[in-house]
This record gives sequence, structure tokens and C-alpha cells, in this order.
Amino acid sequence: MSYATDEERVEAIKRWWRENGTAVILGLVVGLGGIVGWRLWTGHVESRAVDASEIYMAMVSAARQGNEIAHDHGATLMEGYRKTPYAALASLELARLAVERDDLVLAEGRLRWAMEHARNPETVQVARTRLARILIADGRAQDALKLLEDPVPEGFLAVVEELRGDAHRTLGDHARARAAYDRAMLISGGLSDYLQMKRDALNTPIEVSGS
Repeated sequence: MSYATDEERVEAIKRWWRENGTAVILGLVVGLGGIVGWRLWTGHVESRAVDASEIYMAMVSAARQGNEIAHDHGATLMEGYRKTPYAALASLELARLAVERDDLVLAEGRLRWAMEHARNPETVQVARTRLARILIADGRAQDALKLLEDPVPEGFLAVVEELRGDAHRTLGDHARARAAYDRAMLISGGLSDYLQMKRDALNTPIEVSGS
């Protein structure tokens, strides 16, 4: 649009500003606020991640030394830093410590927590396979098989097949156990003497004491 005089041009600018100026200012404020807010938020997240990593390292160190404070560190991570990856890792470590104490109930709870809260698929699968081992050891092989029904990342296929074999063996289904061990050996390239020993043991009659 052309204007006859500079006064008309100035007046048009003033009129536009009166009609749109507030919205423009609000847009700038919101935009700048978003940028600043995002930087503050990412800084906050990074700071918490650093704090969580330090607590986790202290936990691992304490656990290796048999120091009970490891449990306190783990609880701190699970309660206050659950959105960081270190919370799930702490839960895995607490489960390991529980197994060392033969507290399978506590270990199961820790592993289920890790499965529920971990955001990394590999961490979830580590918790799942460890829980399956506990269930088998606790005489709940059928529950272990159900737990292992979900899709499995390629790197865990051999472990999962081995666990399926262990579960079927516990249930007395040697045919399915043998097939699972065979699949595990095939996936691992047939290089596992331990798997071969498990498979061969299926052909050994079980001796019943007192017979």
C-alpha cells in the first residue's frame, strides 16, 4: 500500500502497532521465555544426571566393599532420580545384593521395578532375564516361560532360549528343553560347552534318593 505523505505512513504504522503490538510483544516474550526455559530445563536435567551418576558410582563402590550404605544409595536413586537411567541400574544392583542374601522375594520386586521404569530396552531385557532365572530357581518355571514370551532383542536370543530350556527341564519336559538348548547353541554358533553340558544332562537319568 502506498501513502501520499510521510504523515499517513507514520499514522498507518501507529495504527498497526495499536492493533497488533501487544500480540507481537507477547509472542516475543513467549518465544524468548521458551528458549530460556528450555535451556534451564536441559541444564536441570543434565545436572540431575550428573548427580545420579555420582550416587550410582558410590553405590557400586560401596556394594563391592560390602558396605550397607549401598542400599541407601540405591533407594535414593529409585526414589529421587527415577527418570534417570541410573535408577533402573541401581534397582538391578539391589536385586543382585538381595540374591546374595537369598532374598528372592526382594530381588523379584527390584527386578520388576527395573522392568517398569527403565527406558533403555537393553536394561529392561537384562532385568527380564534375571527375573526369569529367579522364578525358575523359585520353582515357578511356568511363570518364567510366560515372562519370556515377549519379543526379544537379537543380542538376548541365546540367553532367552537357554532360560526356556532351563524352565522346560524344571517342568520335566525334556523334549522342549532339548529343543531350546539346541536353538541357543545354534544362535551362539555352537561354541558354548556349558549349553552342551546342559543338553547332555537331559539324557542322564535322575537318581531318586532312598530308592
